[in-house]
Amino acid sequence: MVIDSHLHLPVDPSDFPAKKQALLDEMSRNGVDRGIVIADSETESVIGSVRDCAELFKGDGVIKVIAGISPLISFEEQLRYCRELLESGDIIGLKVYTGHEHFYCTDSALFTVYDLAAEFRVPVLFHTGWDNNKYAAPEKMRELANKRRENTFVYCHCFYPETEHCFEVLGECGNVFFDTSSVADDAEKCPIIKASIEKAINAMPKRFIFGSDFGSCSQEAHLRFAESLHITKEQRELFMHGNAEYVYRL
Repeated sequence: MVIDSHLHLPVDPSDFPAKKQALLDEMSRNGVDRGIVIADSETESVIGSVRDCAELFKGDGVIKVIAGISPLISFEEQLRYCRELLESGDIIGLKVYTGHEHFYCTDSALFTVYDLAAEFRVPVLFHTGWDNNKYAAPEKMRELANKRRENTFVYCHCFYPETEHCFEVLGECGNVFFDTSSVADDAEKCPIIKASIEKAINAMPKRFIFGSDFGSCSQEAHLRFAESLHITKEQRELFMHGNAEYVYRL
């Protein structure tokens, strides 16, 4: 069983049914059984707004949806809509795009997002690493995780490329899980990234979730990267699907 827990609709083709089919075709080619599509926080987006994605995959047995949400964009309206989707079971989590948008993960404006997630027992995901990485830096996430122990957080991209620092700072935060999407994006960096992830999975096997960031990154490359990891069979089962099933209650 393989679950890709970090997918986006592709930019091309232009219409959403064709985007859905392109995603499903890619999963089929790569032997991926189930997936989680993350919607944009924008109300209009080529990769799909929350409404676009929720309607496109409503009742789908293979794909589940996570809603992007921003305190900078129609926030109260977004919160109401996300509550409706959580009540109907049409989304399984919320994501804030820290770094893509300029607010910190500890910003009080996000507390209502965290409250909503805790009420429905779903995780909150964060974009991390890359450029503008201060907004969800590991130290900030540790501060948040310690204050919000009722929440489950998913730290997407493991603060790439500073993955080792990420695991050192957040290792003791048991309510933070690590989504490895985009870590295989640069072949030159892969050996260092691989070593840090192998070490961390051995130390924290129940906290790693496989994702590819398809739509931006290669799903095939991330599957090859996952296959190359020197981890036990049990750890691999957790990484490739078991931990996702637990965190997202699949």
